[in-house]
Amino acid sequence: CGACVEQCPVDIEHVDAIVDMRRYQVLNESAFPSELGGLFKNLEKNGNPWGMAPRMRLDWAKGLPFDVKIVGQDVESLEEVDYLFWVGCAGALEDRAKKTTRAVAELLDTAGVSFAVLGDGESCTGDSARRAGNEFLFQMLAQQNVEMLNSVFEGREPGTRKIVTTCPHCLNTLGREYPQLDGHYEVVHHTQLLNKLVREGKLVPVAAPD
Repeated sequence: CGACVEQCPVDIEHVDAIVDMRRYQVLNESAFPSELGGLFKNLEKNGNPWGMAPRMRLDWAKGLPFDVKIVGQDVESLEEVDYLFWVGCAGALEDRAKKTTRAVAELLDTAGVSFAVLGDGESCTGDSARRAGNEFLFQMLAQQNVEMLNSVFEGREPGTRKIVTTCPHCLNTLGREYPQLDGHYEVVHHTQLLNKLVREGKLVPVAAPD
């Protein structure tokens, strides 16, 4: 959060120094835990930490009582919908997180909010690579995503390029780090959007079942 840097009496920005040292260890010395080697390979080859096939990114939507629109198939561009739903690697591929993804999609449909997903066109934002010190891999993934997002948002002015995500890591990377690479989007967490829909009366909370 940076509070320690703010409180430092001699203004030592040690967080930046630690990040730089970690990048040096990973990129120059190849000194990192062996587990990270598998992560880096999976991100580079399949665009997700587990190395699962991209075609599995839409499995979470199977059996829903409505069709989930896919950019490039059901909608030509994001001018036709209110939000791009950035599902994220966990939300698309991890069994527990899939439940959250399905629930959010159902709530958005109930509230009458139109949305579309990228399906197998979505890839990891690169957050885990950057946090682990592999800045090269982050830049590669991020550049690909920014180019793709800018193309599907073409025609919509900055400030109207709306993305909703359930993943806090994707929220931070898309909203706070992609602007460094000319990716400017209005990114909200699903809890923020659901809160807005409740306040607008488009969703009505109900008591939890006994």
